[in-house]
Amino acid sequence: MRRIALAIAAVVALVGGAAHGQTQAPPVVRVPAQAPGTMEIYFIDTEGGQSVLIVSPSNGILGARETFLIDAGNLTNPPGRDADRIVAAMKDAGVDRIDYMVVSHYHGDHVGGVAALADKVPIRRVYDPGPFADELAGNRAAGFNSYLPVRAKMHVTVPRPGAKIPVAGLDVNIVSSAGELTTNPVPGVRKAANPICATAKEREQDNTPNNFESIGMTIDFGKFRYLDLTDLTWNQEMQLVCPANLLGTFALYRTTRHGTDWSGSEALVHTVRPRVAVMNNNPTKGGTPGTFQIVKSSPGLEDFWQLHYSEFVTKDVQSPDNFIANFTKEDGGNHIKVTARSDGSFTVRNGRNGFMKEYRSSSSSPASTASR
Repeated sequence: MRRIALAIAAVVALVGGAAHGQTQAPPVVRVPAQAPGTMEIYFIDTEGGQSVLIVSPSNGILGARETFLIDAGNLTNPPGRDADRIVAAMKDAGVDRIDYMVVSHYHGDHVGGVAALADKVPIRRVYDPGPFADELAGNRAAGFNSYLPVRAKMHVTVPRPGAKIPVAGLDVNIVSSAGELTTNPVPGVRKAANPICATAKEREQDNTPNNFESIGMTIDFGKFRYLDLTDLTWNQEMQLVCPANLLGTFALYRTTRHGTDWSGSEALVHTVRPRVAVMNNNPTKGGTPGTFQIVKSSPGLEDFWQLHYSEFVTKDVQSPDNFIANFTKEDGGNHIKVTARSDGSFTVRNGRNGFMKEYRSSSSSPASTASR
């Protein structure tokens, strides 16, 4: 009876208010705070090119999780293959557009897939190094030329070191672009002298000027940090950590320039101390003995994941089979997926066989667990 009486009183009050011309305020809808999300990183197999799809941990201005793509793979071998693999990763992640895309530089294994991808999905914003650096070889310009008609229709920004890319829930800092390097520490990193530099040695670079133009970045999600310098050169990497470390340390590092000897300097890798490294090689590109030696001897490294088995080293040098996504060029383009949390913990999954390994927060137990 009490509930009925209260309900009648509420109706009378509502009618009475309306009769006297009073406007009734709409009820307040209380939406529970959304639980912290996860950041997803797909290392897409572009057969020795580069394409990394990142899905943000929180919603952006369009009311959905945002996507951030670093490069789009190859122009050919065969045409459209790498764009299809990117779209497959997007489908796995449940996203249907690219909100931000970095075209790190204009070699065909990074920029070549952009035009084909733009025919398949919307791309909202693009960041690239600006003018093309002449390679003195005609075939080197093919990827850039395929990109020009698409670029003309896009919202393009040429970032400088120190700029940020506003991906929802992430802190994306540009540390290299168009041949220029940051001279200031990444936000949150304390500048300090680096003792590793005392024995660090520079290396003669090959004549590929567009690698020198590469856009490199640090990507932070709470305590989880990812370093991707795309194809930046050996000597430029050293300048980012010598005489002082401007980058800090990282949970995850993608081997610079596909794991070749032209990049991935010992000074860089051993200074940033990744817990996990991922190499975007193919059987005959990257995965050199020098890369394995430098990465595997890095202090604090727990595991080295490979997009491909390497024909340049023996099996005992390779990572265990469960840490390799593809063994031949006919393997179908299996990806490696990282799911990261803001406490610094993360999971890595092999798209070939479903093998997963969990890496706990560095503030908790250092133990890791693996499962299929």
